[in-house]
Amino acid sequence: MNLGARVAKSIVPLIVTAAQIAAGGGVQRASAQESLSDVGVIDVARSAPEAGGIVDLPRLTGAVILDGRLDEAAWQSVPPLALTMYEPTYRGESGRRIELRLGYDDEAIYLAARFHHDDPEAIRAFSLTRDRWSGDDGFGLLLDTFNDNENAVRFVGLPLSTRIDMSISGGGVEERGSGGPRGSSWNAFWDYRTHFFDDGWTGEMRIPFSELRFETGSDGSAVMGLMAYAYEPGTESRWTYPAIPRSAAYTQVDAWQDVRIRDVEPRNPTYVTPYALTGSAQSAVLPVGAPGWSTQTDEAVEAGLDVKFNPTANLTLDLSYNTDFAAVEADQQQVNLTRFSLFFDERRAFFQERAGIFSFGTGADRGTLFYSRRIGLQDTGTPVPIVGGARLVGRVGAWDLGAINMQTEGLGDAPGENFGVLRLRRQVLNPNSFVGAMSTSRVGNDGAYNVTWGLDALLRPFGDEFVTLKVLQTIQGGDELRSAAPSGFDAGRLVTEWTRRRTQGLSYTNVFVWSGAGYEPGIGFEARRDFTRAQSDWNYQWFPEAGSRWRRVWLGVESNAWMRNADGVVETAEFEPFFQLETQQGLTLRAEVSATLEDVVEAFGLGEEASVPADRYVATEGSVQFRSPRGWDFRPNLTLRAGQFFDGRRIQVNSDFNWPVSKHLELIGGVELNRIRFDARDQSFDANLVRLTTRVAANVHASLDVFGQYNSLTDQLTTNARFRYQFREGQDLWLVWNEGLNLERDVLDAPRLPLTDVRTLTLKYTHTLIF
Repeated sequence: MNLGARVAKSIVPLIVTAAQIAAGGGVQRASAQESLSDVGVIDVARSAPEAGGIVDLPRLTGAVILDGRLDEAAWQSVPPLALTMYEPTYRGESGRRIELRLGYDDEAIYLAARFHHDDPEAIRAFSLTRDRWSGDDGFGLLLDTFNDNENAVRFVGLPLSTRIDMSISGGGVEERGSGGPRGSSWNAFWDYRTHFFDDGWTGEMRIPFSELRFETGSDGSAVMGLMAYAYEPGTESRWTYPAIPRSAAYTQVDAWQDVRIRDVEPRNPTYVTPYALTGSAQSAVLPVGAPGWSTQTDEAVEAGLDVKFNPTANLTLDLSYNTDFAAVEADQQQVNLTRFSLFFDERRAFFQERAGIFSFGTGADRGTLFYSRRIGLQDTGTPVPIVGGARLVGRVGAWDLGAINMQTEGLGDAPGENFGVLRLRRQVLNPNSFVGAMSTSRVGNDGAYNVTWGLDALLRPFGDEFVTLKVLQTIQGGDELRSAAPSGFDAGRLVTEWTRRRTQGLSYTNVFVWSGAGYEPGIGFEARRDFTRAQSDWNYQWFPEAGSRWRRVWLGVESNAWMRNADGVVETAEFEPFFQLETQQGLTLRAEVSATLEDVVEAFGLGEEASVPADRYVATEGSVQFRSPRGWDFRPNLTLRAGQFFDGRRIQVNSDFNWPVSKHLELIGGVELNRIRFDARDQSFDANLVRLTTRVAANVHASLDVFGQYNSLTDQLTTNARFRYQFREGQDLWLVWNEGLNLERDVLDAPRLPLTDVRTLTLKYTHTLIF
């Protein structure tokens, strides 16, 4: 199918009807003599059971050669999994023929997939880049290796032998304020191959036990939670084993099947990863008294070392010396239209393994007791050199354990600091209830210190009801500012929450938070201080029967209120009812209205052109959102928002798109436009962001990502380009280029700005040795 036809087939349905979807793209297939018809293929089952009891996984009776062909005798003795449609219609009919087979031997777990296609051009295969999903067909295996119903790992295979892996936390359920349950920067050492036939494709993955942390009983067996699935975005269809009801997300860990693996032992290899780095950095400087700007150049040659090993079968220890994150993807800039701090997600892999153990939400504005970006990054995003550190995660007896200790160097006037985190948690009452404790410390070389501890309990008394209780306390001192901060009860926080976790029918979240003026976690994230907050969210979702054009209908209302403790005045109140429709093909339409009260005590600025004076404001806005199906080749999304904004008015447009042009080229872009007018004060504010990522992949080894973004507030164009050549898993060569350009160079009462504000070029090589 040529490019023009594919684009047309993606865009025309936007005009014709919101309920139709675009046709999928094709794939270049390897020539082969084999045919899927040579092997028995079953129809996807409708009536597979939901999870229950413990199922013994079959042990492979012979060797498997990992080539993606599935022609070994060992696979023929393994019965296929009974798959049930999860979406678009639970237990719906399907003419698809897909087969998943699962087994293990002494060294690894294997999952094999066979997708039969009457029309091979319907195979969606775009991504050649590790950890990049571009609208491809695929299948996956998710494992809760400790069977704690809280943390898991996910392995995904795509048609072009592309692998995706990630960690899952929070029970696999998106919780407000948690920042999401997925850690996409987590990587493991595992193998995957595919093969194309005249009437479909097959895939075969091998996950070594050495990459999985698990416990064995006295009989040498291990029990894990498991879910396997197949997915085809062209028809927005997903099938799972076990059957997972629509009242649960398919990633919800406690809905998975418990499986037993017999006569296996945890493997404990040691991974030693040295790196070598050389680079050059140029930055524009304006010397005191100088008539113009000059360029300062710094060159560096560095080396470092990361070591990962298992002191016990259930613990993983990471040691790092001269820790470097040069190859980490750049942050997307955000426009801040509030008087509060913005939250940026963690992208560094060091903090990703079993990251869920360190999750400790504090009940408001994505607040968290541990925000790993406090380590090695300033608030502006400027890197702070890390001398080294250690990270320990795993289980000791019935307790989940997590510990981090890292030391940074001083930077400018800021002193070097030591960061410490300790987390303990264990199950109580039932598999979905936990109690735990966490402490964080931040100690500067100048003697300043901040220690914050918390106790938490998550209890499931019955059904899908969850009760959360948390108590936190800050202790700080060592300098004049911290010693003068409120202490005792005024430095604490109390959080209570009652939630019904369901994706079908009625669900709700009700939260109460009290936070003192002195509560200030030194390595946490908090947007506000000294407040009392109440939240009440109510949702009702239903999934029509097969034959309806709608997959899901969703009604809800979100409401929040923050009161300042100092004067008892409501600082912010929000009331947002919404209505959302999803078609069977995955197109989403959403409309909402928001009514907001804001009590601004101190004026704050919006750039240099406008400000919001201290006053009390009531504003109403409306928004509509369109999200395209994942099965479209060209996938645009659009959100329009308009209405009152403090004492003015705002029009906001947010749009993004994803376009896998071919298996070698993918374009990802976005635009945010903000037009704000304060007519009574004759002020205006425009803020625009434009982003474009170009991803080029020659094959599964060589890829180039170029990310550019323009910010109208700074009139700067910044570019982050990352070339990666992966010789094999754990052996990588990176070439990273960053550049910031000043597009508006004439500044009042200052020398003309240089075109280049900052430029860095870094070459980094890593090589993992396994012992």
